[in-house]
Order: sequence, then structure tokens, then C-alpha cells
Amino acid sequence: MNGSPYVLASLAATRAGIPDPTLEVDVSLSQLQDVLDLGVETAHEAYELLAQRARLRRVRPELIHQLQGAPILARADAVLADMGRDLAADALAVPNPAAWLAETSRLQAAYDEPATPEDRSTLAERLLTDLDDADLVLCEARRLGRDDRELDTELTAAHDWLAKHAEMFLAASVHVQAVGLTLRPDLAECDYALAATVLKYLDLLRAAEAAERQLALDLLQPFPATATQRVAAEFRQQRDDRIRALQAAFIAWTMTVRKAMRPRPLARAAEETPLPPLQWWEWSDPAGELVARLTVPPEPVQDEPVFLEFVGADRQRATQLAEQPVMLNGVEGRIDSDGQAAFALGRLLETDQPLELRVGADEMPWRLKWK
Repeated sequence: MNGSPYVLASLAATRAGIPDPTLEVDVSLSQLQDVLDLGVETAHEAYELLAQRARLRRVRPELIHQLQGAPILARADAVLADMGRDLAADALAVPNPAAWLAETSRLQAAYDEPATPEDRSTLAERLLTDLDDADLVLCEARRLGRDDRELDTELTAAHDWLAKHAEMFLAASVHVQAVGLTLRPDLAECDYALAATVLKYLDLLRAAEAAERQLALDLLQPFPATATQRVAAEFRQQRDDRIRALQAAFIAWTMTVRKAMRPRPLARAAEETPLPPLQWWEWSDPAGELVARLTVPPEPVQDEPVFLEFVGADRQRATQLAEQPVMLNGVEGRIDSDGQAAFALGRLLETDQPLELRVGADEMPWRLKWK
């Protein structure tokens, strides 16, 4: 790869510094809103809806909040809940990996023939985004109960080609960095299948770092070799800070509940402590395929149970876990045939192990998820 026209031209066009990830998220939200406003009537519109909704599932929640994107996501989710399987079937007819592979010849030509760095960057970014769209549509379709094994095989061939020609896509390094900065740090724990769609971006970031180390050309604006490490460190710090905040919030909440908890659901006297609002916590299994959710009502009663529900990616009860032992906040329980475990709230509040969940005979720890 040393001295190749791909590396020389691409890294020369790469800007120093880390781009603003909100621009990427804003574009996705705008495209999703456009397709919702126009109505989803064609296969291509269904394709756009599934691609953008899946892409935004990968995004850090604070970026969605910053751009006030929650109402748009709620509209998309309502459409998918109503007719998602049919839309997924239509969308799966759109991807054409064979045409994508043929289109890569234009990127090759952009390096072999005179072309501006902007032309190469635009073409590389478009090809990369097109492949990402197809990955996301297949992932979202599977979430909705549709699959296409033939498309999966064709996409694998496209990914293999991309991996072998990663240096041709270094012209899109700024875009790749921006996408990386949008990703939620717990994506692999929340949704392993969706996390797999970003592996191509990680491969390209590594390729860019390797190219920069090999070339070390003073005249070129260097690709920040520590960019991915910085991003990863920031993500880990945000995740750890959030977990600590949840732990502290749980402890403060338990003290409020203890004051408000009644032995029986009788009318409250005016001088009683105001009851806390409904609270919930979620954990994910190590593979990121299952979720456990504990919900506590706003008027907790000491001798009545609260339930820890186990569900899969399809939001159906994980009944396959029936009879498995669980340990929640140091309190033992067992999952019943409906995929849930009952606990006495009073016992949970007496422990000194807040928000710790272990499942199975081997007491496998599950990871607390962000709220």
C-alpha cells in the first residue's frame, strides 16, 4: 500500500481534527422525516424508512435529544408497528449488491484518471453509504420478522471486496470518523446484529491509521492516528459516568420509596411523603440478544411482588429461560414459564448491591443499560 495513488490522494484530502457527528445524525433525521411526510407508498420509500430508522438506532441518545429527534422516531416506530412486515418485504427487493460491485469501477477510475479530491471523496462516501443502507435494511427487516438469505450472501461478497480494497475508500475518512462519533458505546451490548453493521467503518478507520503510519508524509495533513482511541475512551467514560449516576439514583430512590411504602394500599394522609414516580431499569445479556426489565409502580406495596421481565429482540417473553435461577441485588429468584421472575420489593430495598443482576446456574452477570 506504500505510495499507492489511493493513499496519497486520499490522505492529502483528509482534514485534520474530528468532525461534528451531529451533522450525520441531522441528515438521517431529515431524510426519515421526509419519507414519513411524503408517505411510504413505494419499495424505495420503504427501503429509505428502514435504513434511516436502523441507522438512528445506532446513534448516541444524547445526539437524538440534542436534535429533538424523538418525535420523528416515534412516528417511524408507529408506522413500522402498523405495517412493518409488509414494508420490510418491499424494502428487501431494492438492494442490488451486484450493481454496487460494478459501481466500484468508477472509484477505481477516479484514481487512475484526473479527478479532484472532492470527486473521489463524494464517490467513496456514496458507495460506503449505499452498502451501509443495504446492511441496515436487512438488519431492520430481520427485526420485523423478514429475512433474505440470498441478499445476505451477496452482501457478504460486497464486504469481502471492501475489505480487500479498503485503501480506495480512504477518501471518505472524514465521513467515516463522523459516523464513528455518532455510535452509542454500548451498541454491541444493546444490539449485536446492529453492531455488526459498523464493522466496515472500524476496518476503514484501522486502514487509515495504518496508511498514516506507513506514509508519515510531512506535506500531508495527517489523519489523526489516535482518533479512534480518543472516541473509544470518550464513549467508555460516558458509559461509566452514566452507570455511576444510575447507581446513585437507585440508592436515593430506594430511600424515598422506603419512606413512601405502605403496608397496604390505603388512602394517604396529607402529611405522608409524596410517592416517587414509576421507575424502571434494564439489563442486557452478554450476547446482547436478551433484555431484563424491572418496573416498580408509583405506589409500591411492601408485601406485593415486583416483576423482572425477560424479553428477546422481538420484544416477546424469553420463555426459554424458564426455571433459570436469577440473583437481583443479592436477592435470589427463579424465572417462571412466562419469562419473568417475581421479587418482594421490600427485600430488594434492603440489600447493599444496587442494580446487580446475575442469571443462570453460573451466575452470569448482565450489563445495566442506559436510560
